[in-house]
Amino acid sequence: MRQSHEAAVLNTYRYLRLATIPLLLTLLIAVALETFRGEPCLLGSISAYYHTPARGAFIGGLFAVGACLIVYKGNDPLEDVLLDFSGFMAFVVALVPTVVDTGCGSKYPVQNLDLTAAAVRNNITTLLIATALAVLAKWFLVRRDRRRATSAQKDLELPMQPADEAPTPLNGQVAQWARRASWICLVILAVELGLFLFWPDTFKDVSHGVAAITMVLGVIGVMIANARGLSQAEQESDELRSAPTPPGGREPEQGPRAWVNRYSLVAAVMVALIGVTVVLHLVGLTGDYVILILEVVVILSFLVFWGLQTAELWDHPTREDKMIEERHAKAAPKVIPFERFAAPDRPASERRVP
Repeated sequence: MRQSHEAAVLNTYRYLRLATIPLLLTLLIAVALETFRGEPCLLGSISAYYHTPARGAFIGGLFAVGACLIVYKGNDPLEDVLLDFSGFMAFVVALVPTVVDTGCGSKYPVQNLDLTAAAVRNNITTLLIATALAVLAKWFLVRRDRRRATSAQKDLELPMQPADEAPTPLNGQVAQWARRASWICLVILAVELGLFLFWPDTFKDVSHGVAAITMVLGVIGVMIANARGLSQAEQESDELRSAPTPPGGREPEQGPRAWVNRYSLVAAVMVALIGVTVVLHLVGLTGDYVILILEVVVILSFLVFWGLQTAELWDHPTREDKMIEERHAKAAPKVIPFERFAAPDRPASERRVP
């Protein structure tokens, strides 16, 4: 049987969401296996395993996760910008190695130092060319789709925008934040590009850390954007529940909602754990593993967040599609079965009209 377009889109979203989870776990699994291979020894960061036999899993996992984040269509423009930015920064983290960790010198007596400035230059140049081609292709396709949409709208002579796509003040505010986030991301990318072109040695030394930090900030932003989006969706659901029920409609359940929801709690816990880790490092309790602890906190927090989002949107591609379905369900009248027979002892004037 031919699969419907809606089912294909939904399954694509499901597979993309589900695939991100084991790809992230690849980083932790590779580190654990390499740590206990032979003589047990733990390096100071996940990035340090770039210089070990876990290099393939490290690069492949980050590249796959970055691709998933870029391809994944966010629930709103702000989330989409932050996902694209975090995904691109994952590429930079994968391609530009951190400094060699000598904490396991007996296990890795001779580090593979073939990742010189020439290797970084080759990798980043390749990334820039591929990114430029992708942006150019997207620009061309968007222009083509807009021309087709404009032509179709003129042919149909549609007087107004569909109700489901009508702009609202809140959506306009999200669009403004998305534009601001886009400019901030572009400035960061421009600084990284300037370092790569004019100060390659500095780029090789600092770009890995800059990319990792900004990627984490982008992930936190994605969580906050989802917290806001879920709050908006729940408030709209409450309004639909409290609205007068149309004739024949089903009276929905009532329930208060708060802005503090699962996504904002995950983001708050993640930020709190990062703060606690930094404090413990300042008092000398984390040793040489502060970066490793921070990386594990970020990965596990993002896994929890992504799992919650996957569960919430399992039956819908995006949260907007979920709300559209709820609006249609609210507006649709309930079908009441036709009363075929009236009681014989009741006059026709007293019979209930369906």
